[in-house]
Amino acid sequence: MAAAASLADWKAASAPFPLSERSGGELARLGDPDWWVPPDLDALAELMQKAAAEGWRVLPAGRGTRLDWGGLGNPVNAVISTAGCDRLIEHAAADLTVTVEAGMTLGQLQAILAEAGQWLPFDPIAGDSSSLGALVATGMSGSLRHRYGSLRDFLIGIAFLRHDGQWAKGGGRVVKNVAGYDMMKLLHGSWGSLGLIGKLTFRTYPLPSAWGTIACQGDREAILQLRSQLIRSDLTPVAFDLLAPATAERLGLRSQWTLLLRFGSVAVSVQEQQQVVEAQATRLGLAAMTVEETVWSQLNQAFEPQTNAATLSKLALLPSQLPQFLTELEAIAPEALGRIHAASGAGWLIWPETTPTVETILRLRRSCEVAEGFLSVLAAPVSLKQQLDIWGYPGQGLAVMRAIKRQFDPQFRLAPGRFLAGLEE
Repeated sequence: MAAAASLADWKAASAPFPLSERSGGELARLGDPDWWVPPDLDALAELMQKAAAEGWRVLPAGRGTRLDWGGLGNPVNAVISTAGCDRLIEHAAADLTVTVEAGMTLGQLQAILAEAGQWLPFDPIAGDSSSLGALVATGMSGSLRHRYGSLRDFLIGIAFLRHDGQWAKGGGRVVKNVAGYDMMKLLHGSWGSLGLIGKLTFRTYPLPSAWGTIACQGDREAILQLRSQLIRSDLTPVAFDLLAPATAERLGLRSQWTLLLRFGSVAVSVQEQQQVVEAQATRLGLAAMTVEETVWSQLNQAFEPQTNAATLSKLALLPSQLPQFLTELEAIAPEALGRIHAASGAGWLIWPETTPTVETILRLRRSCEVAEGFLSVLAAPVSLKQQLDIWGYPGQGLAVMRAIKRQFDPQFRLAPGRFLAGLEE
């Protein structure tokens, strides 16, 4: 274990990596807390033990890419970053598993796996520069969830620091591990409110040998008809997104409703599946064209908040209710960029340059709730967050979630105020 005398060496005068203006403003609003960057997992545990002894309120962090996301939060004494804990622990390539420290970025891990012809099929917004611990904690997902599921579906082991600085573990390093509680799903999407993630084990996948992406564009009704046909077909796209006209235009496509499909397999399969999609689209009077694979990184970039006014919302609804929601979206917020995973009904809305009104958010949230879904505001100016419940959680599980929070963080010192309203009661 690191010597206590070295604690001062882990304290940074400021954030150890560049922060967006809005993230910097959020930290200032939280009282300009001290930054701590322990160099390894032993030091991380020692610092969390000190935080418990001193009664510090702690904001867990990775590399600072999403510090302005989530709830406004309450003042904290310390931001504890895992950026110094970014090592590869074990890559069992033959077993298709990898264990890493939580401060490693997604981009770093993908580069390591690629050397063995493997990858983590995960493509969230602002993903490559984000730490894996932060991606788990915030519950992010991307278009690849269509084929592979979300990150929690291939997270098979986790180790995290409790409020008292002691380690807790779940799962293991083998794919079929069934020991213990499923801590992986509990910590996924907990926004740092239950513990500080230190180690992660993932199931990996072989890299496809060929890729191909096809865009189908045209009238909304024909696009929805094609969507239904493709969902019922034997095709196996790895990503399948429905884009609003404004989103398509951002990607250099025509300003029309668009289905964007990505295939990853052997070359013959990719080519044949694209031909099937093109034929079905043509029969419905839609335009179909192959596009460069870079369109997916461009799509993610379009949904990454870049300005102080930008507002990003995450939504979900029953897939069967998608036609009605699209009608309401066009009427309520035609200026928003929309992206919905076509089969699941989960998706994103972003206002890149302007901030929507509270009324606009509430009307869209109501549309999602009528469709048995939700709409949460993840990134937005403080002025907007102060006027509404950003999570909009309509479920009945809050009492259970409060009980879990009290068990894992009895003094409410971890990420105070950042997650669901009413959680810390």
